[in-house]
Amino acid sequence: MGYRARISVTLLAVVLCLLPVSAVAAPNGKLIIAVIPEMNLVKQMERFTPLGRYLEKKTGMAIEIKPLSNYGQLYEEMRDGNIDAGFFGSFVYGMTRARLGIVPLVRPVQPGGKSTYTGMIFIRKDSGIRKPADMRGKTIALVDPATMAGYLAQKDYLLSHGINLDKELKIYWAASHEAAINAVLHHQADIGGAKDTVVRKFRRENRVFDTLVEIVAESPKKGVPDNTLAVRKGLDLLTREKLRHALLAMHKDPEAAGVLARFGATRFIATSDDDFRPLYELTRHMKIDLKSYPYRKTSPSPSE
Repeated sequence: MGYRARISVTLLAVVLCLLPVSAVAAPNGKLIIAVIPEMNLVKQMERFTPLGRYLEKKTGMAIEIKPLSNYGQLYEEMRDGNIDAGFFGSFVYGMTRARLGIVPLVRPVQPGGKSTYTGMIFIRKDSGIRKPADMRGKTIALVDPATMAGYLAQKDYLLSHGINLDKELKIYWAASHEAAINAVLHHQADIGGAKDTVVRKFRRENRVFDTLVEIVAESPKKGVPDNTLAVRKGLDLLTREKLRHALLAMHKDPEAAGVLARFGATRFIATSDDDFRPLYELTRHMKIDLKSYPYRKTSPSPSE
């Protein structure tokens, strides 16, 4: 390569680095980040909208937070090229990673220091349930078949007691973890399953929970990574690193204190696929093929 050619390549590299990230990474000028329905839409947007605005300011990218109506939709939106990134629950992350090769970046650390979660199974105290066998024929409120904490954990618990969740119980698809808790409180279900972090927050804010509900079990014991920001495989390295750096540095930025507080985190930490080992161990134990798992509901949710 001649001298002028080398100079041209060097200048091109410099120019690309100096271009606004949106011009390099997103042809439509916007980076779209999807959000799963862990809580109701209003609460989710109250958490994620300030984070999106903060990332816009720190990265120079135009960012859109896109709320989704169910967990499987996160995989579909990524598959169809409608989003660039998403905050993935562990099960839908594993499923999407196996099929599309998404790249995990970071996950939040909760107040108290945990960055993992489990799935809880709980019952109404007046349901007549005294042992797992009593759950047969009862109604269970769950979140979505593409969740670990709101379906897979409860399915595994029941299997360990010789009960087939899909055949021996009636499923009430609540669509969010918070809604699954409320379904049990409001007599729409005898049993419920939800993410432990959502349950604990609900218990702190609603004393009626401990009066009416008993927590039976939670799994997996090791916990799985909390909702992880993962990006599409084809997203350029510059954009990935700008997002990663901005999020990892938030806890050192006084300007980010309020954003983190609204999000319900103290900081973000780097996350790799290896961190999802407890999820992979659970799916292997249950003989679930993440590449072909049928993640759609077999019965409608209350809102459908």
